Amino acid sequence: MTDRAEPCACASEFTAALARQQELALRREEIVTRLHEEVERLRRGETQAALDVVRHSLIRLHDQILRQAEQLSAPLEVEEARELLTALADEAADAVARTGVERHVPRPGEAFDRERQRPVGRVGARTPEADLTVAQVVAAGFVQGDRVVRKADVVVARWEPEGH
Repeated sequence: MTDRAEPCACASEFTAALARQQELALRREEIVTRLHEEVERLRRGETQAALDVVRHSLIRLHDQILRQAEQLSAPLEVEEARELLTALADEAADAVARTGVERHVPRPGEAFDRERQRPVGRVGARTPEADLTVAQVVAAGFVQGDRVVRKADVVVARWEPEGH
């Protein structure tokens, strides 16, 4: 009779151990689910915080445009219009800067950098030393640290010896 009791006892212990393992697995699953939900909630909060920076910046830009529009009393001269539009572009760049992205404007004469600049035109260089330099900036680039968000559009100077 003891031979039969032993397997029954082992089976009971095995069943109890299996039940404990199942309970632990259920608890782990509950914890993972709760942590996943918390991560998702935090991610949504971070996204909303980042969007708030952009929203507030765009609202400021909106308000500035309306203030400028209200101050107009006569047709603008070309230089006045240029100054107004430049101020609005600066405000837009400031809005972008509040998101951690800075405006990068290459200087004419600096070496052309394929990583940060996109050639959109070509002009003849006046000297061999000016070959592959920025002749003109068409549009600013934007960077976030070392990451290029948008390359600057530039016209590149190229030296071509006479007769070619």
